[in-house]
This record gives sequence, structure tokens and C-alpha cells, in this order.
Amino acid sequence: MKQSADYVLHYLNGVPYLLPFGQGIADMRRGVQINETGAYVWNLLADESSEDKIVALCASRFQADKDELPGLQSDIRQFLNKLRLLNILEEYPLHLSSAPVDLCLCIGGMKLALTGPTNYFSSAFSSFTTTFSEKDHFDQRIELLPVLPPSHPLGEALLRSDQLIVLKNEDCYILIFPSAEGPLEARLTLDGSKVLLFAAGSPNEIFVKDVFHAIRLCFLYLAQKKGLFALHSASLLYREHIWLFSGHSGAGKSTHTGLWKELLQVPLINGDLNLISCRRSMDSTHTLSVHGLPWCGTSEISTPGAWPLGGIIFLKQAPENRIERFSPHEGQLAIAQHLISPSWTREQAVLNLNAAQNLCPHILVCRLCCTKQHQAVDTVRAVMDQWLDRR
Repeated sequence: MKQSADYVLHYLNGVPYLLPFGQGIADMRRGVQINETGAYVWNLLADESSEDKIVALCASRFQADKDELPGLQSDIRQFLNKLRLLNILEEYPLHLSSAPVDLCLCIGGMKLALTGPTNYFSSAFSSFTTTFSEKDHFDQRIELLPVLPPSHPLGEALLRSDQLIVLKNEDCYILIFPSAEGPLEARLTLDGSKVLLFAAGSPNEIFVKDVFHAIRLCFLYLAQKKGLFALHSASLLYREHIWLFSGHSGAGKSTHTGLWKELLQVPLINGDLNLISCRRSMDSTHTLSVHGLPWCGTSEISTPGAWPLGGIIFLKQAPENRIERFSPHEGQLAIAQHLISPSWTREQAVLNLNAAQNLCPHILVCRLCCTKQHQAVDTVRAVMDQWLDRR
């Protein structure tokens, strides 16, 4: 960690202050009064330094004995955390504060620790919360700071759109959400284990939803690295298997799964997004599972849990109901085109393509050309039953 490039130490009538300038003023960032010890620590941060090194140098300068060392360490940690909260430190790779975890989620077999004001976290997470202790291993730690993001470090632009800008430097990804209700940016470590989320907007319903989807993107990055991939699809449970119904916007996913619910009273699992895992065991067999997610579009259908995957059916509106079979490469392409796991880089795109290739030999993949009538369910159900009976 080191000093922010947007702040200067200046004495006003003998009193030390850290004051913004340049981009710091443009971002309306705050100044802060500090004491002489804080000024000494600030000067140490002119070069990259660690907390342990700063404590050791302060202990030497102020001649702290063994009994005073814990108190000194605590004071310095509180001071550094105050600077972090005000974005007066630059830290790459990311450094999360020592604040306690406020919310623990279990999604797709992974544990996420969320720290920050809980009114910024969506109530949609409530079904996915789990018990935890601070000694637990967390696959991803996310710290939300309700402040403006720091100025951007240099990085390669990987993606630019009205919805998302992705930059990459040697330490992390910088995710910028231009269309969010308020300033919203994330710093995501390359291994996906740490996220600093700067959310400076008011925690109203719209901005909380923006934060919710920013967390989704960071989670899906980690999931992809662990071999789990997200498919844009609605899902239902039939004969103890999950069936994913996918297609382009307006293809009728909600309408079709609603027919299943009406006719057969099957449970609907998720209305918009499903997480697929394909694990290879020691005997070379594949176990394919679908995991529930809190992100479900506007459907409000979201169920925690995991189930075996039966198949993926792509929907297409038609004047009559019929099944179209895919060739292996057509099925792989259809799946890959509906995955929403990150594809910011060539490597990520190949991961998605390989995931689609690994799925196809083990599940039913077909297209249902269908009407909005009940007969559409009978048409695809017969094919699903046939596939299950053969297995």
C-alpha cells in the first residue's frame, strides 16, 4: 500500500491535514485532520509498504516496549482503515480491512463473505445465507465501501459498453458500471478471491439492485475459475433432474415453464439463470449438477440447492410443436452462446467453449419449436422421458 496520488500532506497553522487535489477535488473527496503520528505514517507510505513494516518502524521511532506493541499495532491498523475508507490509500493487489463479516452466503458450494453496510445488500440473498465463523475458509471475500472509487490505475481495456467497462492491470480487474444509479466500481483480484466494491450511490431499491448485479459478475468470475458456468435459462425439476429451458429474449422461457407448473405442478427452480458444474471422478465418469442462484431476473423464482442435470432445451416459437435434434457441434455452439460466464479474454472464451463441449455427450440437448399451448409440454416431455428411461 502507498499514498493516494490525489492527496497531499499540508500543515494549516501547524496542524497536519491530508487534503485532496486534482482528480481528488473533481471527485469531491474529503480532507482529514491527522496528528503527528499519522503524519509520520503518511510519509512512510510515500513508497510501497506493508502494515507490519509500518508498525516496526513506528515501534522503533516511538520506543514502544513489548507491552505497548499490541496497542500501537491496533492504533495503526485503525488509522490505515480510516484512510482506506476515505480512499486515501492505493493498494494493488487488493487489501481488505479487518472488519467483521456481515453476511455469509453459500452459492454453488462456495462460501462468500460480505462486509459492509447491510442495507446495500439485496434481500434476495436471504435464502442463501449460512452460518459461519471468522475461522472459516471463504472462497471469495467482498468488502463494500459506500464511498467514491479511487482514481483508476493504468490498465488494458478489455471491454467497453454502456453497461460495463472492464480494465485489467497486473494485479486486478477494474469493473466500472456506467449505467448504475450511482457511482459503482469493483476491484477484483485475478484469482477471484477478493473484491473491493465502491458503491457511492444512495441505497435505494434501484441502486441496491445495481450492487446485487455487480456482485453477480464478481461471483461468476470466481465460479468460472472453479469450473462452474452460468447459463441464461429458466429451470424446473422433473423426475429428480433439472431441465434448463433457454433461448433468445422473448423465446418464451417463462411461459413454457409456467405451463409445466400449471399442468404437472413441478417445482420451478430459477426463472433466469442457472449454474452448471461438470466434475470428472477418478473412474472418468462425469457428474453434472445444477446449482440454484439468487440472481433470477424479474421472475422472483430462486431456489437454493443442487440437483442432477437432465438436459438443456432451446425454445423457438413456431406454429406447431416439434423437436429438432442438434448435431454435436450445433449443440455445443448453442450452449456456448447462452453462457453468461465472463468472456473478457481469449482464455475465458475458450473455457466457456470447452464447458459446452464437455456437457453435450452427457445430457439431452435439443430445440423445441413450440406454441404457447399445453401440447408443447407433451411434445418435449416425451423426449425427456425417453432419454431418462434409456439411462
